[in-house]
Amino acid sequence: MFSKLILLAALYTAQFIPTTFFIQTVPIFMRQQNMSLDAIGFLSFLILPSALKFLWSPFIDRYRLPKLGHYRGWIIVFQLLLAIVTFGCAFIDIGENFNTLVVCMFLAFLFSSSQDIATDALAVNLLKPHERGIGNAVQSGGNVFGAIIGGGGVLILLDRVGWKYSLIIMSVTMLLTLIPVILYQENNKKTNRKPKKSNFFKSYFRPFISFLSRPKALPWLLVLVLYMGGEMMSGTMLRPLFVDRGLSLSEIGVMLGIVSYSVRIISALIAGVLISQLGRINSLILFGFAASIATVLYIIPAIGVSSLPVLYAVTITVNALQGMAYTALLSAMMDKCDRHTAATDYTLQVSVVYIGGVAASILSGKIATATGYAGMFVISAAVSLLSVLVIFQFFGRAAVEHT
Repeated sequence: MFSKLILLAALYTAQFIPTTFFIQTVPIFMRQQNMSLDAIGFLSFLILPSALKFLWSPFIDRYRLPKLGHYRGWIIVFQLLLAIVTFGCAFIDIGENFNTLVVCMFLAFLFSSSQDIATDALAVNLLKPHERGIGNAVQSGGNVFGAIIGGGGVLILLDRVGWKYSLIIMSVTMLLTLIPVILYQENNKKTNRKPKKSNFFKSYFRPFISFLSRPKALPWLLVLVLYMGGEMMSGTMLRPLFVDRGLSLSEIGVMLGIVSYSVRIISALIAGVLISQLGRINSLILFGFAASIATVLYIIPAIGVSSLPVLYAVTITVNALQGMAYTALLSAMMDKCDRHTAATDYTLQVSVVYIGGVAASILSGKIATATGYAGMFVISAAVSLLSVLVIFQFFGRAAVEHT
């Protein structure tokens, strides 16, 4: 079990380092250059590959790379490409070639999301049903640890050694996290199946049709759209808000990139233990409700409060509860996967989450411009709360966990 957790922690950490750096650092630079909140909100199109990756997930389920294993092979290739494009970004002059940087960032998100397809499928096959609570806590924790490195550590490093060396160090770090997966020997019987000879279109669409034909599939997809939508909406505007409150790059990096994310790791581990006791659905409802209410605390900096102790208290509280809600969601999503189509089933759900997130993030800029930061945070909390009501309505009574 311990070796499984180390492998998953390394993989989920690696894919979040560069993407978190790009999605969190660039908005700060943009706001410091007095760019509009609308423009910052539209930067969320970078996560479009994460929203659309279900389109190529059947190919990763169906095909394998020779001699590298099935999902293991895809992971190695995509992570190498991610490290290479990150290294290339180190030599881009941001001021002179911003458009080139945007293209490279898009490629980074494309490779990261593709690696995530294979990693999620590997996790579904690797973890036994009773291991999924703690396994998804490690997944959530790995995501957050990658965010700590990319959104906190590298942000602070950027303030000290500059863009070029920060990106080089980040790319080397991603190569180091490949070591556990290179040492890992994939179970071919579980994950390597030769594709059956069949009509291409039938084989492509079959897993999607199968997933959508399951009981309460559409209400579940609605939950996925809304559950993280509110969090992504508030998270997109939080950093520009802190820039407006006069916080420095290092202060934002420490508060949001290190302290708050560290809290999310701890809360994810706590949630992993509690989920096995409370059950998936009860955890989704309880943690989701708490996270929704906590989002309203962001109104405190929105109305002008800039005291660092107060801001730390607010961000720590909100991130702790959001981390627990996210872990519960990951566990529930994994339960709805078939082992033979793990990449497609899980990726379809993740894509729906990101589709909701992209829409919410883009709208967040427009809403903040129209209503102010405070109004936007209230609406983001309402979106998250709506998802909890849908869960209670359609799934709360039965609370049957599919494994």
